[in-house]
Amino acid sequence: MPRTRILVTLGPSSGSPEIIQRLLEAGVDAFRVNFSHGDDAEHRAVLRRIRDACRNAHRPAIRMADLQGPKIRLGEVPGGPVILSPGAMLRLTPDPVPGDAGRMSVSLPDLLQVCHPGERILLGDGVVELRVEEVQGAEVRTRVIQGGAVGSHQGVFLPDAKLRPDILGAKDLHDLAVALEEEVEWVALSFVQGAADLRLARSRIRELASDRWVGLVAKVERKEAVENREEILAEADALMVARGDLGIETPLPDLPWTQKMLIRAANQAGKPVIVATQMLLSMVHSARPTRAEVTDVANAVLDGADCLMLSDETAVGEFPVETVRYLTEIAERAEAIPPPPYGDLGPPRILDSDEAAVAEAAIRLAQGIQARAIVVPTHSGRTARLVARLRPRIPMLVLTSQAETPAALGFTWGARCEEVPSHLPLEALRDMARRTAADVFGLKAGDKIVLTAGYPLEGRPTNLVTVAEV
Repeated sequence: MPRTRILVTLGPSSGSPEIIQRLLEAGVDAFRVNFSHGDDAEHRAVLRRIRDACRNAHRPAIRMADLQGPKIRLGEVPGGPVILSPGAMLRLTPDPVPGDAGRMSVSLPDLLQVCHPGERILLGDGVVELRVEEVQGAEVRTRVIQGGAVGSHQGVFLPDAKLRPDILGAKDLHDLAVALEEEVEWVALSFVQGAADLRLARSRIRELASDRWVGLVAKVERKEAVENREEILAEADALMVARGDLGIETPLPDLPWTQKMLIRAANQAGKPVIVATQMLLSMVHSARPTRAEVTDVANAVLDGADCLMLSDETAVGEFPVETVRYLTEIAERAEAIPPPPYGDLGPPRILDSDEAAVAEAAIRLAQGIQARAIVVPTHSGRTARLVARLRPRIPMLVLTSQAETPAALGFTWGARCEEVPSHLPLEALRDMARRTAADVFGLKAGDKIVLTAGYPLEGRPTNLVTVAEV
């Protein structure tokens, strides 16, 4: 199995216990439940099926609740989609009126205040483009620049507007309560714009689940989030490059560089980063991916993605299990690509902390002595993330006494977790590391491992590197 994590979205094609079981066997590490669709009963049922399948398979997997967030949508368009022709006029209003080719409702109360002449408005998947002509009375008058079909509840994007919608609306707060009652390990926050959004969401999570750790994924979908990536990374537990809406908010030719920049920023911050949307989209209806999709997935791994996410491919696709098998194989092959001339880590460089320097030293030592494993005892998971962000080719084994640490590392590249007793003295820890690494990786007598940790243990900064022999 690859060390890159695999996250899949469950839906009509994959929500049964049998398919969930097969997805686990194919290599899935985490499941996404999209709260934009379905009701409470459906969400609870699928979250419980995931939990039961993991228990039956004796294989842990993350459950992530993805909240809808403040997505702006069109109102009802009776009679189905209408065709908007280039050059035509379309009036938009915040009032809940039936839509047609001349006027449509938009679910944004501040629509009249945030739209200005000359700005763009994109509909659906961004194919239909409008230009604001004027704000008149209770309507925004727009001209169709790029035409196409538009129907009920499709997305509305205002890439030139400065929006400040509430990050958690009434539906999100309700869905969050349902997800936390089902004890999800992670929550994904949609349409994040800055650190304040994450602080608000975390405070709500603590009010509802104060007795346990819950991870928070910041989905980067708006250009404000790209600009504010450093402050977002400081508050989030993980970052998602959500290329669907992000590819509408930013010019498509800029999307590849934006993805690379966001991955690099997350790697540098030591936070896991998920790349999502249309990874293997053709496999919704095809048993094989396209060559371009294979290349896209491999490049995401080479760029430094910790996790790859499937959406429609597994939620509504005809080949959910086959898609996961292809994704795992592509990721595994990409991880095996030979490193550049300087080796895995590149030339020595100035690092951002003493802990990071110790983590790099552990990897260089492991390479130099041809160690078979890097063993990382950790309390919070921080040491493991510091090692993982440098992408060692030598397998990493994480030892922890904390029940929540495996979930906290659920999206972290290559973090294989095993439970150990707490408060072990150093020599006992070395013995435990030798035995556990031998069992997990099939090591033989004489094989070497490198141990890096904080000492004294239990939450101290990473400051120790030592060698042990099986």
